[in-house]
Amino acid sequence: MSLTDLKKRPKQPVKRSKVSVDQFIEDADNYAQGKPSASNNPVKSTKATTKFRHCTFTFDASAIDHLQQASEQHKVPKSKLLRLLLKQFDSLSPQQQQALLEESKEP
Repeated sequence: MSLTDLKKRPKQPVKRSKVSVDQFIEDADNYAQGKPSASNNPVKSTKATTKFRHCTFTFDASAIDHLQQASEQHKVPKSKLLRLLLKQFDSLSPQQQQALLEESKEP
């Protein structure tokens, strides 16, 4: 081994493929859901499709605390937890939904 082998060599730049904004957002959604990255797969169409839309909700401090605690306890993103809860509510009969709503009315 010669001393030239010990010289630091400049790192080769990482070649990254260009992705559209829609592909980037879709990949972020996949990451949040624990799915594999879509950017590693060849894109079949130029128009990316996403099944999620951004929403804004208003919660009181207690609801935010409960949501945060459940998210941390189960290691699930808050958005996924809300989707699961909405799906569970939707699976109830209309009578069960109404009973739950009546039970949880704020004073």
